[in-house]
Amino acid sequence: MARRYEERSLLGFQKAFADDEACLEHLRRMRWPEGFVCPRCGHGKAWFIRTRRVMDCKKCRAKTSVTAGTIFHKTRTPLLKWYWLIYRMATNKVGTSVAEMRRLLEIKDYKTSWLMAHKVRKAMADRDARYMLAGLVELDDSFFGPAGHTAGRGSEHKSTVLCAVSLYRDTRGKEKPGFAHMRVVEDASAKSIGEFLDRLGSGPETQEGRELLEAIRTDGWRSYSKAALDKELGHYRVVLRKPSQAGRLLPWVHRVISNAKAVIRGTHRGVSQKHLQSYLAEVCYRFNRRYWEKELFDRLIRACISTATVTYSELVARKPL
Repeated sequence: MARRYEERSLLGFQKAFADDEACLEHLRRMRWPEGFVCPRCGHGKAWFIRTRRVMDCKKCRAKTSVTAGTIFHKTRTPLLKWYWLIYRMATNKVGTSVAEMRRLLEIKDYKTSWLMAHKVRKAMADRDARYMLAGLVELDDSFFGPAGHTAGRGSEHKSTVLCAVSLYRDTRGKEKPGFAHMRVVEDASAKSIGEFLDRLGSGPETQEGRELLEAIRTDGWRSYSKAALDKELGHYRVVLRKPSQAGRLLPWVHRVISNAKAVIRGTHRGVSQKHLQSYLAEVCYRFNRRYWEKELFDRLIRACISTATVTYSELVARKPL
């Protein structure tokens, strides 16, 4: 049975989540939509101890935290502030400034709001990592980094990013974009492209019980040709007589790339190389759910309770990809 998500406007969100207790009750229902089952003994009845945020099994008396195993694990920040941050990150098409949310939510420490936002981005990335692409995929590379340095393939001061968007045809035969994925890679070599294609769904482990990635459409760069040959994929080359034609001949990857650059340079005023992948995942997450805008908040809460948290020390120790 398909999972149903609540549609929420801004006014609806404000009305539904007026305090911490309402957020906690929603979180509990989202975590156990079919009813609580004790992970220790399998019993289906428990007391809910709100003050401790735990389910107390009526049979074995095991305590199960509502927030354990989620991005909210051991948080000291009120859930109401979490919910507002998640709502803004889910619904704001150009992203959300951590400094602005710190001010609006009255969070004293910038580090706290920065960490909260990265926990949400981890949930976004982990959710999309479960999906692969199929059929025809538009593929291109781009470069992210400080302005003023040499652009294009081979730039030493920028991060190489591969972007892919799956394509399908609607009932009128018009080509439409499906899901998008972006990945920071070491370079634009055939090896890096091949590894990216495996992530998308061309690897041997993906060939049972699912639709496969069948072909790629690119600007004809030799590394794409070699990678397509190695992976036994069809390869459709578009001829770019001028770089400015790329947005017209490969429209969907360039739209996603342009969105990502606008978010990173505009809303966030640039990001560090080692955290770039997290911001790309955030852009793709919203793009991939663009047809479910009013459901985005509940969908993102679902992602947040379906993955483990990340700590500040783990984030600062992260190495650039």
